[in-house]
Amino acid sequence: MSLLTLLLGILNTLAPFTGVNLPGAATAEMELPDREMRVEPLCEHELTAREEERMLAAMVHRCELVGLRGVRVQRDGRDFMLRVEGGLMRTMEDYTDTLDELETVFNERTCLQLLPVHPRSEHLVNDRRVQDALIEYETAMVKYEEGKAPGGMKPELPGLPPGFSTAGCMLVEYPVISAEDGSSRYEYLVVQRPETLAEEDLLVTEMEVERAAVDVTRPGCVEVELTMRGGDILNRLTRGMEHGAARLAIMLNGKLVSAPVVHAALGCSFVITGLSPHECRSVVDGLAKPLPVPVKVHERQRVGN
Repeated sequence: MSLLTLLLGILNTLAPFTGVNLPGAATAEMELPDREMRVEPLCEHELTAREEERMLAAMVHRCELVGLRGVRVQRDGRDFMLRVEGGLMRTMEDYTDTLDELETVFNERTCLQLLPVHPRSEHLVNDRRVQDALIEYETAMVKYEEGKAPGGMKPELPGLPPGFSTAGCMLVEYPVISAEDGSSRYEYLVVQRPETLAEEDLLVTEMEVERAAVDVTRPGCVEVELTMRGGDILNRLTRGMEHGAARLAIMLNGKLVSAPVVHAALGCSFVITGLSPHECRSVVDGLAKPLPVPVKVHERQRVGN
């Protein structure tokens, strides 16, 4: 027996009596108790078969993301029963805190929409009627930001004037930062409305995201992988666009973050660029296989001894 082995044996023997705290590597892994929770969908309609399938997979996925293991979910009437066998936490406190935060984790969501930009967007934005409406809007925004807006109400982006040959389209804005002095200004695009695309089964949303991850090789970039269904929708959407000229607006939580030119028909993967490090992390967390409807977590109880 080596001297080191002998010393370690003596320390382990004396530790309970002397109050010695041995290194974590020398202590046994903590056995965390199983927990069972009832998860209630907060929606008035009955879940469709596709929503139920998504719910089951999404709850398991999000539990695993926060370090829970042995996760099983099954339908129980209208609700779902979620069972967790343990976690990858060092203490019972961490385990309990993680379970307490599950409702927040389940309900976190980044709203994603991919909307084609109108081929005559620049011409439409420069129309005199649109420009007059935008000047009024920007003037009202200045008053709002200075706290001088009547009633303190934030102004809404104006709609397109009646009579435009742009049925099913809307205005969106995005900030442009000057590379010279860091000043910002807003520019505007005309894009297709999401409800119009949904009617044609051409709308890609966060519900079609299979995986999202920060691209560590490219700052401000998030890689997005869609489900097979989402990839098929995106392919059909971009296949009919004018490659090398047409643009696709990437909307996150109702805000335009980028509008890249489409150079070829897209499939199950694409990237979102131009985000800050904090935005990257927030977007990835919200796109991590979101649940189809909000939920409420009830009745957490210990399982077994």
